[in-house]
Amino acid sequence: MGTISLKNKIDEIINLIRKNNKFLITSHVSPDGDNLGSVIALKLALEQIGKKAVVIIDDTLPSSFSFLPAIDKINSYENDMKAEFDLCFILDCSDFKRIGRVEQLLDDKAVINIDHHGDNPCFGDYNLLGDVAATAELVYQLVSQIEEVKIDKDIATAIATGLITDTGSFRYSNTTAQTHQIMSELLTYNVNTAKICKEVFDTYSQASLKLKGKVLENLEVDDLGKVAWVKVSQDLLKDTGATLEDADGLVDYPRSLAGVEVGVLFKEVEDKTIRVSLRSNYYFSVDKIAHHFGGGGHQKAAGCTINDNLTKAEEEVISIIKKELSKVN
Repeated sequence: MGTISLKNKIDEIINLIRKNNKFLITSHVSPDGDNLGSVIALKLALEQIGKKAVVIIDDTLPSSFSFLPAIDKINSYENDMKAEFDLCFILDCSDFKRIGRVEQLLDDKAVINIDHHGDNPCFGDYNLLGDVAATAELVYQLVSQIEEVKIDKDIATAIATGLITDTGSFRYSNTTAQTHQIMSELLTYNVNTAKICKEVFDTYSQASLKLKGKVLENLEVDDLGKVAWVKVSQDLLKDTGATLEDADGLVDYPRSLAGVEVGVLFKEVEDKTIRVSLRSNYYFSVDKIAHHFGGGGHQKAAGCTINDNLTKAEEEVISIIKKELSKVN
């Protein structure tokens, strides 16, 4: 996407913001630092200029992000919920269906789709898409061009959290010069990056550490040493006293094994509901695997949900990964 095209789309969205007063903001299930930081930054910016903005996400929020400003203003979807709004912002969603039951609130209202996933099909009535490290980058570009908005520490902290988490503290290959440039600007607002990293990456409950140990004991690797995977069952969660939230990030361990190209995490959310996280290191496109099962994401980070038991999901996903890997080796 060219710079001129991106600017035109930003101007178009700013005009929509000026012409309307009430906004619904939502994002994908399984909340992470980018979607939470993005929705909070946008909400705070809209409220600065006298607009009303309600945030609803169809999931519980990870406790690791409780430090975020205005995190208590994010509503978890409840049955029979109502929302009055003129326009809906959907942030950081490569697939419209990933907003879950929030879809029931849209009522044919226009949708502004802001996202950085390469497989986004432009499902919005208005689409602000960019090949950037995080959706938070696009939100920053949007709010920083609204003249009345004054970036402050809270907005900067929310944006910084999106950048830090989606780049793995700037370790991933999606990090660009623009990412660092934006981060340098955010730092002028006294953002506490050490606190963000400590809360997100380096704080664990005792139960989560027990879970990690049990999971890694049962790490599996294919015969060629190219695919590694781990599983989190409901029984294992009960045995360790851990929660599904405690399993977040475990996919990075199989990927970090020397020689491995693809790492996979299987999480049993409930009976016959398995969330699959996929990561690759160099050349394999895991989003293609996710698409096969109705999911999506990036070339090196993607996910999907499989409605089957844990054993079947494991067999199907690993089989397809090995088959596709054989084509590129």
